Amino acid sequence: MVVNDGGDTYNNREVAVSIAKVEGDVSIRHYVYKASKGLAPAWVSPKRPNPTRDNGILMVVKGDHCGKYVRRIHHRYHEDNGNKEALILLAVVKKGDGVPDTLTGEQFELGSDSLCIAVETNEDKKLNGDLMNSLRATARKRR
Repeated sequence: MVVNDGGDTYNNREVAVSIAKVEGDVSIRHYVYKASKGLAPAWVSPKRPNPTRDNGILMVVKGDHCGKYVRRIHHRYHEDNGNKEALILLAVVKKGDGVPDTLTGEQFELGSDSLCIAVETNEDKKLNGDLMNSLRATARKRR
């Protein structure tokens, strides 16, 4: 997520956040040196993926597929009323702890405004490094 508190502490800074229940209220939290700090919801906005480059794990944040984890296969440009928009071809994945993600077989296209970059550890990146290779190769051949 991108956090902007209007000051110097979080000036459009990218941070990993989590949602937690604190004293009965839902709170957006950020960990700093193992201590959890609350963030005002108005400060937090999703980090949108670059439609042509971001190949890490993404989460759908609006629309029919909201809440699904996806990975980018490819992109294409679509023109609507003179506006050129990049649509991202996505593959839905099932995440696992300590194991590679699993492709569900479901695919769809969305704009980057419907997506948010999700947190992925270095270990997860290594486990999933080759997961999308065959889908991406097939998509490049179709172009």
